[in-house]
Amino acid sequence: MKIIISVFLFLVVGISLSQSNLFPENLRKTEISKLQNGDSLIYYQCRVDSASQELITLAGQKIKTKKKKITITEKFIIYKIDTTYQCNYFTSSITNYPNKKFPYLTLKEVENWEFEKKLVKKLPFNDVLLIATLETKTHAITHYQLNINKTCPNQLIIKSKKDVEQFIIEGNYNLSKSLNMF
Repeated sequence: MKIIISVFLFLVVGISLSQSNLFPENLRKTEISKLQNGDSLIYYQCRVDSASQELITLAGQKIKTKKKKITITEKFIIYKIDTTYQCNYFTSSITNYPNKKFPYLTLKEVENWEFEKKLVKKLPFNDVLLIATLETKTHAITHYQLNINKTCPNQLIIKSKKDVEQFIIEGNYNLSKSLNMF
């Protein structure tokens, strides 16, 4: 009986250690690498892009705008189920630049930000590693960097069970494009 229990404990410990070793050493401190079975993380990314818009009124009139800067806010909910990761992808309505709502996402997501679910996708582990790598390409935001009247830098907010952290992404990384969400 003792042999059966020791073999069982050896297998359980071995499996749990092998799952934590899936991430390279430099990515083991990321939030996504710490996910346990049944847990989830929420990532919000806000970035600036240029685009023209076409509006259609209720009467059917089409109005096309000139190309201008807009902010795009996206939400990614990552679930870990056993050894697989699933992503629920949401977009918010387009916002004129600068985006005055994004700095307040760390407080509480509000219904009028109009996130709409666009896609549910099982993530290959390479995409999970990509998300972990993106986490390493960030730095903490200082108060003066949130001057929403002048700028809206590429930002990432990570919400876990316990913490909410807001970061500036060092570079022009687009998570939805990297994960083939559109």
